[in-house]
Amino acid sequence: MGGSVSPDWKMTRLVVVLIAILGPIYFFILVWLLPFQISLFQNPLLDWWFHYTVVPAVFSAPWLGIIYNSRYRLANTVYLMQETTDAVPLRWRVFYGSNAAFILMFFILPVVTAPLAIIGGLFVAGRVFYQVGLGKLGGGRIAALFAVLVAIALCILPTIIMLEFIPSYISVWETILQAWSDFWFKVVYGIAQCLVNALSFGSPFYFIFHAAQQYDRGLYGQVYTSTPTTKIRIGEILLFAIFVALYLPPIPTPLGIIPFANRSDLFTNLINWISLSIVGIMILIKWRVGESDNSTFGGVTNILVVGMFLVVEIFFKTSLIIVTLIIWLAFFIFAAVAAANFARASPRELY
Repeated sequence: MGGSVSPDWKMTRLVVVLIAILGPIYFFILVWLLPFQISLFQNPLLDWWFHYTVVPAVFSAPWLGIIYNSRYRLANTVYLMQETTDAVPLRWRVFYGSNAAFILMFFILPVVTAPLAIIGGLFVAGRVFYQVGLGKLGGGRIAALFAVLVAIALCILPTIIMLEFIPSYISVWETILQAWSDFWFKVVYGIAQCLVNALSFGSPFYFIFHAAQQYDRGLYGQVYTSTPTTKIRIGEILLFAIFVALYLPPIPTPLGIIPFANRSDLFTNLINWISLSIVGIMILIKWRVGESDNSTFGGVTNILVVGMFLVVEIFFKTSLIIVTLIIWLAFFIFAAVAAANFARASPRELY
């Protein structure tokens, strides 16, 4: 379509560009944080160069290829995500997105990227051999030979890296799972728990101003009351920071220990009960007055997930399996919505 590009479409383009930038950054950070080094040359300098530059570049390459080839579809997916989740308040979309990002970064991307690099290398190699066969890569045997060598390298290099990476990463995976069960699951789940509570405390204020707007519309025919969205969001952020400081255990860092209060019992015995009461009361009020607007809690699925986070904290907090399943549930909800929108997104530029 001709004409100027709307701000929403510009934003979808920006999101795709940010994903393309953040992908390589993530893999470089991941490789730097790994407790092992892929060694092929028996030379410290060459091994260092290979591990910290070639490996993250190989890991990034297939994802960058996918992003580039699907750039229009990804941009259209982001646009559709905005449309389909419009009824869900932004704060809850941030909640689901943060859970999805955590699962992706720690449990999915490190495992699937190495095999994907081999598949990507085979695909590119096949394209190179095909172009050589058609004579499209320049004349002469030297050009063809160079193209074939590049294609072979694209197949062999990811395979070598995967064979070195996967066995070493299995031990890291075991360490992650052990740390998850011992300490970090409480940190991750605690942050999600604090976010749920902060957003639950903020939701009644959105509902109050929404009700005032409905009253204005019914009495005067127009709205005079505006929702102080920015102030409410600032309040939610401050409340979230307070909750995090109260909930989390002390966290060791290279610069020292962050002295969080480690008072998760306050949530089990008090704060979560208040949040759960807020959720219940607002559902009853909305049902009693016949209000169908979702600008406070979102739809039924969102209310269900929020309630599960609160109930699990109260009754099943010590169960690692249940806590983990709840976090994965939030991830799967986000992933299912994203996959459905990607499936129906057009692969062509729509603007």
